[in-house]
Amino acid sequence: MPFEIRAVEPGEVDDLLTADQRGFGGEPPRPGASRSWTTAELDRTRAAFESGRMVGVSRTYSFELTMPGGAFLPVAAVSWVSVLPTHRRRGVLTQLMTAMHDDARERNEPAAILTASEGSIYGRFGYGVATWRLGLTADRARIAFARPDDDEGCTRLVSREEAELAVPAIYERARGTRAGMVTRPDFWWPQVFWEFMFGRTKAGFVAVHADSQGRDDGYVVYDIAGDWIGGLPDRRLSVIDMQAESAATWIRLWRYVFGVDLVGTVAASNLPIDDPLRHIVVDSRRVRVDYINDHLWVAPLDPLAVLSARSYTVPGRLVIETHAPDGARSKVAVEAAGDGASCVATNETPDIVCDSKVLGMCALGGNRWSELADAGRLDVRRPEVLPLADAMFLTTPAPALLSHF
Repeated sequence: MPFEIRAVEPGEVDDLLTADQRGFGGEPPRPGASRSWTTAELDRTRAAFESGRMVGVSRTYSFELTMPGGAFLPVAAVSWVSVLPTHRRRGVLTQLMTAMHDDARERNEPAAILTASEGSIYGRFGYGVATWRLGLTADRARIAFARPDDDEGCTRLVSREEAELAVPAIYERARGTRAGMVTRPDFWWPQVFWEFMFGRTKAGFVAVHADSQGRDDGYVVYDIAGDWIGGLPDRRLSVIDMQAESAATWIRLWRYVFGVDLVGTVAASNLPIDDPLRHIVVDSRRVRVDYINDHLWVAPLDPLAVLSARSYTVPGRLVIETHAPDGARSKVAVEAAGDGASCVATNETPDIVCDSKVLGMCALGGNRWSELADAGRLDVRRPEVLPLADAMFLTTPAPALLSHF
C-alpha cells in the first residue's frame, strides 16, 4: 500500500511528537513543556501515513540564511526528519524529502538547509556540508591570556527574565555578521532554547557583555556541572550558546568564561572553525580540539539564485555547471567586479562541473574548490581557474551555524 504524504493537522500534534520520539529513540516531552516549536508552521510539516497511522515525519521552517556579504536568503530549514524503525528502507524518507523540496520551490526558497543526525544520509538528496563546528576543551588553570585585558565595557550576569529580553535582540544583530547563521523566530526561543538547550541544566547562567557606551553587544550562556572531591572542585563549565557582534567582543566573552572561579574544565561544543581562543592564550596546546564535525548542510534548489545572493571577494569570472539528484542541470556565469557581481544563466562551456551537494559545500565559502577537486569531487574543465575560484568564494570570518534547529 502506498504511503500518504501530507501536512499534520492540529489534532495530530501528539502523534507527531510520538513518531519523532520513537524515530530518534528519545524521551517523550515532559508534561507542561513548551510546544512553541512543535506547533509553529504546521502547514510546512510533511508526514507519511500508512493505513491512517503516522510512520514518518518531517517538516521545514521559513528561515533566512546569512550569505557572504550579509544578505539574507530565504530558505527551507529542514527539521524533525524521522522514520519509525518498523518502516525503514521502504522509501519513506525519499518521499518526505521530495515533498519538502517541492514545498520550498513553491515558496520561492532557493535552498534547503539542515543539520544531520547522521552524516551519511543527506548527500544523495543534494545536500553538502557548508559549515563545520568545532568542539574544544581546556583546563582552566592552564589558560593564561597573552595580552592584558583592555575591555572598556562590562559583563553582567542577568536573570532569566532579563535574558529573555536581551539575548534574542543581541542574536538578531549578530546573525548578520557571519555567513551560515540563521533566523531564530519568536516561536523558536521558548521550546528550543529555554526549554531544550537551557532548561536541561539546574545551574544555568547568562552573562551579557555591554560596550563602553552601555550597549549590549554579546552574551554567553553556560552551565556548570560536577562536584567537590577531597575538598577541591571537580567541575565543568559548558558553553551552551555564545554570540557576539564583533571579534573583540567574542574574545572578551572568552576572558569572562575563563575567569569563572571553582571550575576545572571549560568546554564548548559549537564553535566556528576560526575560533580565536588558541591565538589569544600563551600556550595554544592547552586548548584541545575534541572534534571538527559537519554542521550546516545546504542543498541549492536554485543554483542561480543561491550564487546571486552572495558577494565575492576578488574580481573574476567563472562558469559553473551543476547537476541535481533529479537530473536537472544548471549553468551559471558568475562575474565579480569591484562594484559588485552578476550571475546569469548561460550556455557557455563550463569551467567547473559538479553535483549540487558540491555547490552546497562551496556556496558559503566553507570549503575550497581546489581541495574538492583534489578529492575527485568535481570535474575541472580549466584547471587554471581553481585558484581564482578559491579566492572569489573566500569568506571571512569563516561561515558557521552558531545555532540549532
